[in-house]
Amino acid sequence: MFKIALNKGFGFSLASALVLSASVISTSATASGSFGGGGVGFQNTYNLGKSVFYKKLACDDCPVENVQMNADEAKSLINKLKTDNEFAKEVTGKQRQSVIFYIERRYKAG
Repeated sequence: MFKIALNKGFGFSLASALVLSASVISTSATASGSFGGGGVGFQNTYNLGKSVFYKKLACDDCPVENVQMNADEAKSLINKLKTDNEFAKEVTGKQRQSVIFYIERRYKAG
């Protein structure tokens, strides 16, 4: 009885609008919030360095136990980490570089 005719241009623009809105919603959902992911770039390096520092260097029975850190102590520790491979030898590679980065930033010793 009734004939419903859709304008072809309307159908295409409606489909385009749906696809566009779906992509915007999914992008904003994945990019929102400050949880998860762990950060990027310098923030990841800083957090890794902080974690390794307190777990492997500044804990009980660790090489930097009972040291009051300040800029001078931090510079001394950085120098030791850069030159003495026997010092804190369980901290190597990326972890060692991250600890140096953390100490430089945290104690302004860079």
